[in-house]
Amino acid sequence: MKIMLRSIVFAGALMLSLSFNSFSQGTVYDVVSIGAGYGNQSFYSLENGEVSNVSNTDWDLAFQISGFQATILVNGKSNVKLFRSGLDINSWSTVTAADTVGALNSANELLNQDTSWWSGAFNITNDATNQFDLGWGVYDLATHAVVGDSLFFIQLSNGIVKKLWIQSLANSIYTFVYADLDGSNEVNTSLNKQSFAGKNFGYYSFTTGTTIDREPNKYTWDLSFAQYMSASPIVYKVSGVLANDSVAALKVYPVDPMLASPWGSTFSYHINTIGYLWKSYDFNSNSWAIEDSLVYFVSARNGNLWKVVFTGFAGASTGNYEFYKEQVSATGLIENGGQPALLHVAPNPASATASLTLFINRYNAANTLVVYDLSGRVVSQQAIPQQEGLFNVPLSLDGMANGTYVIKALVDGKIYIHKLVVLN
Repeated sequence: MKIMLRSIVFAGALMLSLSFNSFSQGTVYDVVSIGAGYGNQSFYSLENGEVSNVSNTDWDLAFQISGFQATILVNGKSNVKLFRSGLDINSWSTVTAADTVGALNSANELLNQDTSWWSGAFNITNDATNQFDLGWGVYDLATHAVVGDSLFFIQLSNGIVKKLWIQSLANSIYTFVYADLDGSNEVNTSLNKQSFAGKNFGYYSFTTGTTIDREPNKYTWDLSFAQYMSASPIVYKVSGVLANDSVAALKVYPVDPMLASPWGSTFSYHINTIGYLWKSYDFNSNSWAIEDSLVYFVSARNGNLWKVVFTGFAGASTGNYEFYKEQVSATGLIENGGQPALLHVAPNPASATASLTLFINRYNAANTLVVYDLSGRVVSQQAIPQQEGLFNVPLSLDGMANGTYVIKALVDGKIYIHKLVVLN
């Protein structure tokens, strides 16, 4: 049975609304599966769980919908490889297979950068001194269009190599053309950004010659579980977790997961902050080992702050990720060193005594700790010690029956809530 608690903050008063559905600040164990062989991609909300689970092998190119970078990604999961031809775009009609000699070299492969969604394989050859150069084309101030100036070779998952020219992005429409190296099987096509409103990317498949709407609304998910190409420290296909745009994360290591705190540390907006290095393969036991003493804190898309700890990984047999999550704060990522007063309760579940981690910015004599049972009855009450800064407060659980309780910390007229489970 899971419990939901909602709280409304008043100066010195607490109103609770209880229902038997979920508990927003409790520990939740979850499993996300991307299937055997890592064939799928899961889009996941820390608040609501999995939003969608879709094939990750049915697309070749992804075109940025929101923003101004005109990012274009290739599908590293499906072994799609991109190379800049080195030829002038006027050579389109005269390209031959001989022109690929030396070009299709792993050292020349263009990769999506896994630190940002907005640095795709098509964009990384841009001229850093020209703010209007987007890699595959240049923004024209007069027409407000991006005009393609680069001829690419693209090797598809079946090994076939084609020539490719992203011709333009104008009036929200990407126009592009591709063909066999001898000019046969030429396809002129487009992708309209307006068909993918609310998404980060719109997708295209060379196999079907169609666009694909495979991604949920960008505001509904926080994390992506998928196999992808890592660009650093070495080029390697990995199975890991990438954060959505505007989602910040923090790695805390080494630390006791029960005592980990995000406060005072710097969060990163690199989408691979979680990534894949929380696990490693143990060749002695032929199984995946999870890094212990490792915690991630994630400031979700809606601003809430979560703790995420991985507990298992099944590998390619099922593609299962196992982890638990806990909402740390409903105030989200607070800048300038701010933090809520009640940071952590450990151990939880607890028996004889629990330790509450608090941060008091300015002591107030009215600061108190109150424990309620789920009927709203006060079980215990005590004053918070007369000190400031980060410190622990012991909470005696003597005489408390097994069950779930609510801890209320009243600090400077504001109320902070945490769940406590008692197991004697």
